[in-house]
Amino acid sequence: MKRSLVKQGPSTLMISLPSSWIKKFNLEKGDNIELEEIDNNLVISKDEIRTKKETTINLSNYTESSIRTLIINAYRSGYDLVNINFQDEKQFQIINNTINNYLIGFEIIKKEKNKCIVENITEPSENQFEILFRKILYNISSLINTTESRLKNQSSEDYSTNVLKIHQYDNFCRRVLSKRNLYINTTLFWSFLASLIHAQRELYHLNKYLDNNKVNFTNFDFILKLKELFQLLEESYIKKDIKSLEKIHELEKKIIYKDFYQLIQKNNKENIILYHLASSIRNFYLCTSPLLGILLANESATSK
Repeated sequence: MKRSLVKQGPSTLMISLPSSWIKKFNLEKGDNIELEEIDNNLVISKDEIRTKKETTINLSNYTESSIRTLIINAYRSGYDLVNINFQDEKQFQIINNTINNYLIGFEIIKKEKNKCIVENITEPSENQFEILFRKILYNISSLINTTESRLKNQSSEDYSTNVLKIHQYDNFCRRVLSKRNLYINTTLFWSFLASLIHAQRELYHLNKYLDNNKVNFTNFDFILKLKELFQLLEESYIKKDIKSLEKIHELEKKIIYKDFYQLIQKNNKENIILYHLASSIRNFYLCTSPLLGILLANESATSK
């Protein structure tokens, strides 16, 4: 709905609020409302004390990934207080490890027999979303460099450190997206994050393979192309540059359908490494679609 600005005094402009919205929240003269500037939008909301969003999780198995996924998705969904019913100390240890390694600002505040309470104690401000998202990009770049060093049999940083940081920042960013609609299209940004993390996961699984296998890798031009593609993706996001995404489309076609297909016909052991590198490239490429939507929406908003 549109509203016309009305001049009130020498420098103040005013608008009227929809009567249906006023009636819905039983607002009266003198009541407070919240005004929040998000990008080029001004969001008006009812002023109220924010209650903590609460849920309960009942653990029925001992699979670490299953327990971890339940807790992480409660966090991502924006819950501030999570009651967890567990069966024994083995399950509790998985709970504790998940909170320490994957979540920012969540702590166990109470533990009883077969039950614990996890609460949002201190977490970064939602205004730090952009900073933490860029840290995801930085750590993915570091993971690519670490992977390259390991394939060259050079000393390198522990890749698991990068991976855990990426998970922490990713989980927090998705939590913010769930709690507050900071972007014109939250769905697009969630999709962008998902493809980005899937690409990173391929590099993680490659490094897990290298933990137990020695391979005389020689196709370092392939890694250079991966680095070039990721750099284009990173620059496109930071600089809001759509043309960089167009270059990714061109580069991906050459890397996958020409270089990769030719290489896998020649090599044996290296095929496993090439598969993960190619899958990572493919997922970085898939990032371009939702990111394009985000950049187009940003262009539309800034041109108004």
